[in-house]
Amino acid sequence: MKLRYIIPSFITALTMMVSCSEEFEPSYQDGLRVSKSYVSINASGGVSDISVTSATDWAINTEEIPEWLTVTPTSSGAGQTKVTFQADAILGSRNAQLHIISSNSLVQEINILQGEASTDTLTVAQAVALVKSGNIPGGSVIVRGIVCKINEISASYGNATYFLSDDGSFDANNNLEIYRGAWIDGEKFTKGDEFDLGDELVIKGTLVDYKGQPETPQGGSMVISIKKSLIKLVEPTDAPVISKNGGEVKIKLAYKGIGVVPALPTNASWVHFADMELYKGTVTAVNPTPADTAIVKFTVDENNAEKREATVEFKCTDGSNTSKLSYTIVQETAVANPAKGTGTKNDPFNVTAALAYTKALGDDVKSENDVYVTGIISSVKYTYSAQFGTATYNISVDGNEDNVFTVYGSYYFDNKPWEEGNTQIAVGDVVVVCGKVINYKGTTPEFASKENWLVKLNGASGGSGDTAEPGTLDNPFTPAQALEEAGKLENKTKSESDYYIKGKISSIKYTFSAQYGTAQFNISEDGATTGDQFLVYGTYYLGNRAWAEGDTQIAVGDEVIICGKLTNYNGTLETANKENYIYSLNGKTE
Repeated sequence: MKLRYIIPSFITALTMMVSCSEEFEPSYQDGLRVSKSYVSINASGGVSDISVTSATDWAINTEEIPEWLTVTPTSSGAGQTKVTFQADAILGSRNAQLHIISSNSLVQEINILQGEASTDTLTVAQAVALVKSGNIPGGSVIVRGIVCKINEISASYGNATYFLSDDGSFDANNNLEIYRGAWIDGEKFTKGDEFDLGDELVIKGTLVDYKGQPETPQGGSMVISIKKSLIKLVEPTDAPVISKNGGEVKIKLAYKGIGVVPALPTNASWVHFADMELYKGTVTAVNPTPADTAIVKFTVDENNAEKREATVEFKCTDGSNTSKLSYTIVQETAVANPAKGTGTKNDPFNVTAALAYTKALGDDVKSENDVYVTGIISSVKYTYSAQFGTATYNISVDGNEDNVFTVYGSYYFDNKPWEEGNTQIAVGDVVVVCGKVINYKGTTPEFASKENWLVKLNGASGGSGDTAEPGTLDNPFTPAQALEEAGKLENKTKSESDYYIKGKISSIKYTFSAQYGTAQFNISEDGATTGDQFLVYGTYYLGNRAWAEGDTQIAVGDEVIICGKLTNYNGTLETANKENYIYSLNGKTE
């Protein structure tokens, strides 16, 4: 990622801080830090070293040093000290864990690995390249990277899902996903905040290719060591989506170093650095080395095109170490109601796509095949009647009388005339219509009269629609049927086809957020937490898009129809992560 660094403001900020020399002191992270907390020694023997920087005297707990390891020195005074670790050759592998303790009771942990377990540490790029080339090692590897995205740190489940990169920037295809990994020494996560964005981790785990995503699988990794970042995102933790009209983005950071240097990607000319304010932390007895605060402001231009993103990078240094942190600015699209769907039974056109398809046929040219279109009734010219058996009305994406598609002379369910006692249509109803379309006289895109019929009305199908193949839109799976179908899959495989599943939300693990755009919840047939429960994992919102601020939030009891692929992931039967979406929410579709 090419970046344009905002140097002038940084120099100004440094000048302000350094000019007040009586107030400024070098800020050691936690008063005690090490250049690396993971030391690798070859099986053939050798020497490796680290540097220890402390604000006070320190010493290594010598009782933890095994006979095979020589450490020099084991103690020193304040400042920076080189510490050497030496070991003779060995067959196999061995490891040790040491603790450095400062005179003011601060602790740093050092992990020493020799032999097979001390395979050369890979960069994230190297690990990703191994996966993509198909040359995946049979055993565990050790990878060092910077946390660039956190999906979840769960104290409830004791694991974490996050992404590592070499430079702190997020790009899923070139990052390594640590999926439901363990904490240090394979222990469970207990607090849910053991690490933050920007922290450098060394992890040990197996590599797999999961649906094109390089990752370590569930239970297949653990953290070896952590090096806390000098910079931390304070707010907003859930990045808001900026309006298409543009505006200001304010990012608050905590840092322990000399200052903050922001940088913008060179291809994001629509984002501009505006201002940076620095505030010095208050020293207290409880917090002798407080973090300073930076508030960085950017302005965003008006957007006249599709949704766009720009990843801002922040650097912080304390003179000997440098940390990076990335933050993605997202701006909503200016394109109203984009075309969606393929016009098939399982993936109907929305009205925007239907208009484009029909106009492309040419004036007064009727489609050869039937197409499916979904929309909201915006106006009704003729309701159904027993006399004529058909109805004429307009549909649109949002229910407004703009950019409408005319449903002309439409029969009822099963392509049959409407009869007294059948449900009547009304403005606001959500429908799916099937039939041949025509751009009448080049001015009115519509369904051809008496060559179309109603397929679904507010999510319900009529007539023989209920006997359609299970798992289709006309006859969605129940949660029990979805469990049965997913149970046929081999471990870590997914269905080739998309299926529809209908149920009520019985419990929610994660509601939708603008940061991740997906949700996770269970559904049952009646909304109860007893009986068959099917896990809807990593699901997108209506229209198969990321949820955004202002969209309706889900709640227990909501009736949903989910569309997507199923998977059997280590015995958990669920929807495939980010390969499914909410087709309808309480009868509403998009």
